[in-house]
Amino acid sequence: MKNFLVDTHAHLNFPDYQNDLGKVIKDSLKNGVKMIICVSSNLADAKKAIEIAKKYPGIVYAAVGIHPQKTDKNPDSPAVQLGQLAQLAQSPEVVAVGECGLDFSPAPPGEEDRPKEEQLFLFEEQIELALKLALPINVHSRKASDETLGVLEKHFNLSNRKLKGVWHCYSGGKGDIKKVTEIGFFFGIDGNLTYDSGLQNVVMQIPLEKIVLETDCPFLSPAPFRGLRNSPGNVRIITEFLANLKGASFAEVSHVTSKNAKELFSKIR
Repeated sequence: MKNFLVDTHAHLNFPDYQNDLGKVIKDSLKNGVKMIICVSSNLADAKKAIEIAKKYPGIVYAAVGIHPQKTDKNPDSPAVQLGQLAQLAQSPEVVAVGECGLDFSPAPPGEEDRPKEEQLFLFEEQIELALKLALPINVHSRKASDETLGVLEKHFNLSNRKLKGVWHCYSGGKGDIKKVTEIGFFFGIDGNLTYDSGLQNVVMQIPLEKIVLETDCPFLSPAPFRGLRNSPGNVRIITEFLANLKGASFAEVSHVTSKNAKELFSKIR
């Protein structure tokens, strides 16, 4: 399919799209973005992602997970939430577990810091859930690259190399590229590539065959829309920028990154 693009990390389940979701998806299709993975950060998000995927079959797919920071006010214990997540993850619309991981930076306004021990527990349990259901994981890591990589390497080895996933919005630097590649993970590249020269230098070292494209919408709008609400259609801008950065054609980058997405998220069609 000509100019076939995939947004592997979008938050269409956020309130930012409650008034015009249909138009956002329609505009994305016009921009050549034919598939969108709606990613979750808590149970309420996960249920909404599944609802959206049911409404737009073959276009939107769901990823269900619990973010390392407390993104909601759910009073249930982590163990209870994980039990509920396990049920949601068996929905046919679900193609991945996440986003999950480690975040040791201060929580944003309105959210709470989650203790490191609890973050580690949630992360490892979601990895085990993904392995049980033969799903990839979508990994969030901030100010915790070494710890995140250590957990992934451990489970990659314990699972006899069956663990698969993507390092969302990769910011681990050049030093970890080889290690992330060795455990079979892909690198999620977002709109901040268009204005972060340090990230551009890192991405030059990542093989195109290991990259999947993300918007993380409504966040991280690429230039020239930085600061505005992001949308899946902006994957086209990221693709164009990445093609120029790599000295490749738009067609090559769109083909390879979409092939990578379908390889990683094997349930999308």
